[in-house]
Amino acid sequence: MDSNITARKRISTLIGEPINPSLNTPVEISELAYVAVAEPGDKVYRYDSYDADVDQVLDIDTTTADVTAVKRTPLSETELIFKGLDSQREYVHLHDVMNSPDQGVFGRKKRRISSSMDKLELRIILEAINNGTTPTMAPGNTAAMEDAVQAVTPESGDDLYDIIMKAKHLVEDYGDDLLLLNGTTVNNKLDVFDKEKAASLNYNVTIRTMLEKAGIKPLKIFGKVMWTGGDHGAADDTVATKLMDANSFILESRNSRIQDEKGQISKPIIFVRKKITPELADFLGATVDKAQRALMVSEAPVQVGSTAKMAFSVIGVEEIIWAIVNPLGLVKSGDISDYL
Repeated sequence: MDSNITARKRISTLIGEPINPSLNTPVEISELAYVAVAEPGDKVYRYDSYDADVDQVLDIDTTTADVTAVKRTPLSETELIFKGLDSQREYVHLHDVMNSPDQGVFGRKKRRISSSMDKLELRIILEAINNGTTPTMAPGNTAAMEDAVQAVTPESGDDLYDIIMKAKHLVEDYGDDLLLLNGTTVNNKLDVFDKEKAASLNYNVTIRTMLEKAGIKPLKIFGKVMWTGGDHGAADDTVATKLMDANSFILESRNSRIQDEKGQISKPIIFVRKKITPELADFLGATVDKAQRALMVSEAPVQVGSTAKMAFSVIGVEEIIWAIVNPLGLVKSGDISDYL
């Protein structure tokens, strides 16, 4: 085997492996979405609306034995087109590395690239829920299901606990196993809620305990990422943007009783990555099979513009798709800063 290819694969093994092979998607996505992998050539569809037919059972007519017949029409569907994401191509001069105690620069760049793509995946899903529309991926995609996500309406005098309970009452008819995705300000308010309310509630208040008893698991959403490229239905970010509005929350019913024929899907959101085959991974210089995200290293020299540089570079690439399949299993709060 060519020695340059062998060296490249050794570097790819070091840099291209997942940070944690057991967590190939962010913890937050695994918590809130059903995660699947599509084989090359697989097509992914979503229904354009949810099935709102009323469940109805009739008493048997013992006199006539008539049967009531109701015609049903299949729901229309739309094929979802996978969206490709890539990172910047980051390179480091070989001479700089050889003369620096910072020998971990490649590994650090790999982790940063992987982390930034993790965060963007999560931000895309949260924006689909909060903004009532999926960021544009390709012509033909529909936002009808995102538009049906429920929203809680705070009233004068409500505090954070009141608003969360109102959200729970909206979603509990459609499932249980509730997940509370908190912006950072909302999460901080949970931390100080007991102290602030202690006197008025005669020191008998523990909001996190009450949430636990109500079957609600809080999860803080934090971090920033910059999204550019011009193909996501909005202007490019000029600065790193928070994954979720700090003054908002989303309440999700993760057991929404929607299942596929294998009984697997119960969460109201699905998230799918396109599989990178071992053959393609081998061609790209990666040795990890069943890779869903390629983190590729190029050997020296690296072409930067019209100049060849004695350097190594790393770049990340993936293809993803997502969809909301049960909007009634989700409740968004919007900006509730006036009630915090």
